[in-house]
Amino acid sequence: MKKAFYHILFALAIVTGNTACSEDESYVDTVAPGQITNVRFTPNYGGGYFLYDIPEDDDFLYVRADYIIDSGEKISKTCSTYGDTLFIEGFGQVKEYEVKLYSIDRSENASEPVVQYVTPLESNTNMVASTITVRPGFSSLIAEWTNELEQTVNVFVRLADGNKTVEKVLSSNSKEGFFMVENLQNVDYQVSVYTKDQYGNTSVVKDCGTVKPLEDGKLDKSSWSFLANQYLYGNRWDYNSNPNPDEQTPLPEYMGSFTNDSLKNAPASAYEGRIEKFWDDILYTKDPENLNIFNTGEWGYPYSYFIDLGRTVRGSRVRYHQRTSDAYDSENVQTFQLWISDDDDPTDGITDWELVSTYTIVKPADQYEANLEAEAGHEFILYPLETKYTKPFRYLRFKALKGFTERMTSVGSEITLYGLEGE
Repeated sequence: MKKAFYHILFALAIVTGNTACSEDESYVDTVAPGQITNVRFTPNYGGGYFLYDIPEDDDFLYVRADYIIDSGEKISKTCSTYGDTLFIEGFGQVKEYEVKLYSIDRSENASEPVVQYVTPLESNTNMVASTITVRPGFSSLIAEWTNELEQTVNVFVRLADGNKTVEKVLSSNSKEGFFMVENLQNVDYQVSVYTKDQYGNTSVVKDCGTVKPLEDGKLDKSSWSFLANQYLYGNRWDYNSNPNPDEQTPLPEYMGSFTNDSLKNAPASAYEGRIEKFWDDILYTKDPENLNIFNTGEWGYPYSYFIDLGRTVRGSRVRYHQRTSDAYDSENVQTFQLWISDDDDPTDGITDWELVSTYTIVKPADQYEANLEAEAGHEFILYPLETKYTKPFRYLRFKALKGFTERMTSVGSEITLYGLEGE
């Protein structure tokens, strides 16, 4: 009898437990959290931010701001339980806007709104547009601006040459913006600019006056040749100590400059690579693979290659092509320098080397854009901060400083210069 009684109690316990679980699972929280308190607003360009104290509800999750912008679109912005600052943006005018702030809990219950009336500062589109400057580039125009908030804006450059009017646009959220409008003629363009954001707000149109691109073109490479080490020293080279040219060196008093980081070439050939392929106007291809590259072998960084252009030129731009089978990776060069010399009497070797600038290949965040840029080549203005030609020069030094990886071997496909022939 006692055993039967225990069995009944055990069965009741199971039934009771199951019933409790079922009731817990069917429970739905419909209780809204408390409102945020102590709300403060700080205006900014085209928006601003709220500071506040969150409610004490254990299941509080985030704060949501709902408001209507000038286009009539409803915008919602949120900030999680771990923050106490909520940013809003998208306003196009300096006027009063209504913003409703809700506390939201884990069951998506919303509190009664805390209604705020806020007045932002001038739209960010106008602020960015006011900073835009346009200067001549080489066969191009260069627009530059400042975007302090780093919000995404579309920058429009409108060009009129008397016959037609065209617009070019770039979307950017960079703090320091840069936009090159390419493939232009050496004629006067009437230039104006404006900006537009993702909310449809458009700035006033800014007149930038008349701008004329500087003329340049691709420099012919048929006269280029490799400057072997002995040409870098001329009569300072010890031609007599060893009959093998590959084992000759400068005279002892000039050995201090005959280093990998100074007046010394990396190997002219290694594995499948040949230095002359660096300027033969044939780009590397993967399928079928043509192996049209230079290759330093296990030489390491930094290293240099010296080139005789065969005549005097003035440079404006450079275009560099990677080996595209492993672009932005492997043995490809990431950072390099260009040096030039106008030595008109190389009897004692090529001297008077002058650094033009240092250039770094930056991989675009979008992989499609990165692939396109690698295929087209990475173009740099020789003097990035101003539009000017180099001095007249004949001799070029390509100095690689850093690769995309730590590999000792380095490769590259093609280098092309733009500028003017002669002095």
